Order: sequence, then C-alpha cells, then structure tokens
Amino acid sequence: MAENDIPNQGLSPASGGNSAEPQANPAMVIRRRGTSISLRDGQAESASTLMDPANKSLADALKITYRILQVGMVAVVGVFALSGLQSIQTGERGIRLLAGAVQADDLPPGFQFSVPRPIGEIVKIKTGVETMALSSQFFPGVAGGSGNEKLGVQELAGSSRPQLNPATDGAMLSADLSLAHGRFTVQYQRTDIRSNARNITPEAENNLIVAAAIRGITQAAARLSVDEIIKNQPDATRVGDFPALDIEARRVAQEMLDKLGSGIEIVQFNVEDRQPPLFLISAFASVQTRQSDASREIQKAQTERTERLAAVAGEATPVLLALIDRYEQALTTLSPEAESLLLQVDLAMEGKAFTLDGKAVDPRISGRVAGTLSEAQQYRSSVVSRAQADARVFEAKLQAFRANPSVVIAGDWSEALAVFLNRDSVQVFMLPGGKLIDLVLNRDPELAKLQERMRTEAAAKQIEQDRLKKVDNLPTENYKNIGTTTSQ
Repeated sequence: MAENDIPNQGLSPASGGNSAEPQANPAMVIRRRGTSISLRDGQAESASTLMDPANKSLADALKITYRILQVGMVAVVGVFALSGLQSIQTGERGIRLLAGAVQADDLPPGFQFSVPRPIGEIVKIKTGVETMALSSQFFPGVAGGSGNEKLGVQELAGSSRPQLNPATDGAMLSADLSLAHGRFTVQYQRTDIRSNARNITPEAENNLIVAAAIRGITQAAARLSVDEIIKNQPDATRVGDFPALDIEARRVAQEMLDKLGSGIEIVQFNVEDRQPPLFLISAFASVQTRQSDASREIQKAQTERTERLAAVAGEATPVLLALIDRYEQALTTLSPEAESLLLQVDLAMEGKAFTLDGKAVDPRISGRVAGTLSEAQQYRSSVVSRAQADARVFEAKLQAFRANPSVVIAGDWSEALAVFLNRDSVQVFMLPGGKLIDLVLNRDPELAKLQERMRTEAAAKQIEQDRLKKVDNLPTENYKNIGTTTSQ
C-alpha cells in the first residue's frame, strides 16, 4: 500500500495516532488525495504588518485636511483684512476710526482702507444738499385730507371751521396776536462732518432739524404782524427793520444748530405757502382783491397822468413844472427872482437853452404846448399881415375915392350886398317886377336842417375847446414830483 493509502483506523483527529486506542475496521479504510493548496493560520500574522496600509491612509487624509484648514485660515484672514477696504460714494465724506479714536477725517470719495471692525471702521457722512418739508406743523388739517395737501385758496376757504383744534391744526402766532398758517421747506447740508458724527446720531438728526426750524419760525412770526406774514411786506406803521419770515427763521434755526455743534448748515429756508386762519380766508381774499384793484387804478391814473403831461409839453414837462412852481413861490414871497424865472419859463416853452442854478438846460419842447405856441406865432404873423394888407387896401381905396367917390361907393355897396346874400341864413326869392305881390312862405326845411347841424357842430367844438383849456389850466400842485415820475 502506498503512503497515501494509509487506512483510516477510526481514530479521531485529536487522538494523534495513539496506539493504545482500538484499531478500526480494515474495511473502512479511506484513501486521501494529495493537497493542492496550503492555508496558514491568520493568528500567526503580525498585527503591525496588517495595520500599515490603514495608518498610511489616515495619515494622508489628516495631512490633506490640515492643508485645507491652513488655506482656509489664510483666506479668512485675507477676507478679514480686505473688509477694511470700503468705498466712499460721491456726495459723501469719510472718517477713519481706530479703537473709537479718529485717525483721519474728511476722506474724499473713492476706496479708503481702515483696520477692520470691530477694531476700526470708516464712518460715512453724506455732504449733499437735502430737503425737509414742514407741511403740517403750521398748517391745519383740512376736511377730506391732511394738512400736507396742496389745496388752493378756494378749497381752503370751503373747508373753513369756526375754530382750530390744537391737536391737529398747526398755526403761527403773530406779533398782533393773530394766527397765520404756512408750509415750509428746509434745505440743509452737513458741512462739518467731524462735529456731525461726534454730536449727532442719524436717528436724532431729522428731529433736531425739525425742532430748530419750528423754533425759528415761531420766533420769526412773533416779530411780524399777520399782514406782514401773508404779504411778506412791512406795514406802513412799522418802525425799524423788517425781519422777513424766511430770513429770520433761518437765522434762529442756524443759531440753535450751531450751539449744539451739529455741523449742519441751513442752505435755504423757503416759505411755500402763506394763509390767514381758515375762517378768515374769504375776508382776507376780498381785501386783497380790493387792494389789487386800487393798486391797478392808481397805476392806471399815474400812467394816464404821465401820458397827458407828455402830450402837453413832452420831455420838457419836468423842467416846466419845476420852473412854474418856483415862479409861483417867488410871486407869493415877492422875491426878485420872479422876473428871471418867468423869462426862463418863456425860454423853456420856446425850446431855447438857458442856465438854471448854474446848470445848462436844453429843454425839448413838444406836444400841445409846442402846437399852441406855433399857432400863436402864426396868428400873430397873420394878424400883422392882415393889418398890413388892410392898410394897403385902405390907402388904395382912399386914393380911388378922392379920384371918383361914386365908383368906390357903388363898388363897396355891391361887395357888401354880395356878402350879405351869400350868408347861410339869408334866403333869396326872385319876384316879377311891376306888381305888388304878398307872399306867405315858411323857411326851407333842408336849409333849417343844415343850419341846425352847423350850430350843433360849432357847439360841440366849443365844448371840447373849453375842456382842453380846463385841463391845461389845472393847478400846478397836481404835478409835483413829476421829474421823479418821468425818470422812473
């Protein structure tokens, strides 16, 4: 039997082939085949040998994680450093702070760097002009809307109430203990950014400006009457300077802001609307209408006066009126200057140059004065010419009468008869000769109409001439200060 054909003697594997055990049945011999693979016991391997790959993988992972953590920390530090780089926009100024202390102020627009927060920061302050409206502080709430609505005078008058509610209706108290309403706008600018950032918080800034404006308006209104507030013009009875509402309110408000060190300057203070109390709007409007009508009539009268005076003497009117006033005053005081003044008046009316108070005066006369003087000169010339012509005719007739009186008498009689018959009031009837005829005739109706029309036209012309004479003969007191009016 071969070595591999050792019979199985029924021994258990743990017996180790002990010969003391009984032998197995020879018939139960099992033949075994040669092994093709051999297995080793796992417990025999070393633990360190099996753990080397795992340790290596874990070490590599830890290295990668550490590198990533390093890169992340560098990135965080970089982002933190770059967070101190900030942009200042146009219309802004910046203040650089470090641990709360100012390092630099009035930083211009652009990118500026500071230590990142919370160690440092850049505070940005707007420096542009901003507008704030005060629409309801001094204006009443109207029916159907708020005091901010831009209602006209008619709508305000229609919403009038017999009394005001202090809780909802704002008003100004004037110096004459009257009430007035108004809407205002305030334009301001931050000029001292360091003082503004140090003393004023953004949350309190608007309230501060409103309070300063209210204080300024209240004090300014207390120095004006209600008419001065509404018209923005001084009363005729005012003594001293006239403090305009907007100018005085701006001054008082700016003083308050300066005392608080706000660094804010009020650029402009505008009064958008001025109204009397609601229940008096209609009455004030009526008065203003009457005053406007009166002013228009006064302006119209002044214009007409100027035109009439210019039509009378033209550019020489101021000089003539001044000379005439001085001449009348000289006559009243029996001054010897009266004669020379009268001569100067004549020269002025003739448009001739003369000297007045050491100054050369060259009046340019025109208008009805020049026309009247021209007519007077023409009339004087015509009277002289007519008298000279009559004298020549008389001399010729005298010589003819001395030569043949009957011819001269017949000629003059014929001429007189022709003139008489040519009158409009004379009617000529041709009658047959040799018989005595009695005729009863009425006047020619056409001729009567013509005569009546001529009499009416003559009467109208005389009335117009009389009216012009009355205008020309008005007292010179009505034309005082004409030089100032003409120059204006």
